Amino acid sequence: MSWLFYALLAPAILTAVNFVDKLIIEKHVRNPLGMPIYAAITAFISGCVLWVLTGFPVLTPQDTVLVLITGMLTSAGGAIYFQALSKEETSKIIFFLQIQPVMVLVISLVFLNEDISLEQFIGFVVILTAALALSMNNGLAGFKLSRPFIMILMVDALNAAAIVLFKFVAADDINRVLAYESWGLALGGLLIYLFIAPIRQAFHDSLRTVPRRAFAIIGVNETVFVIAKLVTFTAVSLGPVALVSVLSGVQVFFGIVAGWILTLLLPMVYKEDINRQALIRKGLLAFVMIMGIGLVSELGTFILSGLYD
Repeated sequence: MSWLFYALLAPAILTAVNFVDKLIIEKHVRNPLGMPIYAAITAFISGCVLWVLTGFPVLTPQDTVLVLITGMLTSAGGAIYFQALSKEETSKIIFFLQIQPVMVLVISLVFLNEDISLEQFIGFVVILTAALALSMNNGLAGFKLSRPFIMILMVDALNAAAIVLFKFVAADDINRVLAYESWGLALGGLLIYLFIAPIRQAFHDSLRTVPRRAFAIIGVNETVFVIAKLVTFTAVSLGPVALVSVLSGVQVFFGIVAGWILTLLLPMVYKEDINRQALIRKGLLAFVMIMGIGLVSELGTFILSGLYD
């Protein structure tokens, strides 16, 4: 299959993961603080499976530490993500997650002294403006950013830091490090469990109330998330990195459509604002954001240059 198929499939899968996460929080794990531990358990199992499937790869000690740290950063971001998701529409959360390239740009500029082009800077402004416009609770008059928006900014920063750090992993085959990244997620979850009492207590409380079928849903959904990463790497390996980066932005449109349909079908779970004016506003801002992602898409080459050079 062509790279275009995988480039569109990955954001579609991620959209499904986001909406299933919302279902889990709304119907099963009512306290989102407990979710990072479930994700960590699944990540550990996925890492073991991936290690076998990829031929028992052994990384150098330096690469192992770096990949584990990237996983831990992602795990910390996940803890914040689930809380934000419990307070906001899923389509908006998906929208805010697209700020991640901007965060990569900022980190690479500040800490790595990377040069940025005028087009990338304009893209930075466009993406951030679109996200700010969607996040404002009271319009321009109130200029009050929503709390979930601020939380997802933190998630984007942690994920971006993980991406930039990943640049220094000396691996010529991305599949060799997937298992270690999953183990890093698991290690991050373990540290969260040991040192953050509210999360530990929320996890223990949920074990007494969550139905068994919910454990299966959580496990499958986290596994699907790993599959989405594999699909993304496949798209990158087959096609132009810049175009794959741009097409990943269509997830905002997938989120708008999925939110609209699911709100009609399952209004007790999904409560998206689906009036005509809101949908048009989201659609226009999504288009603007994708334009910004297109301008910043040179970052795709930067992100993966350390892996394939």
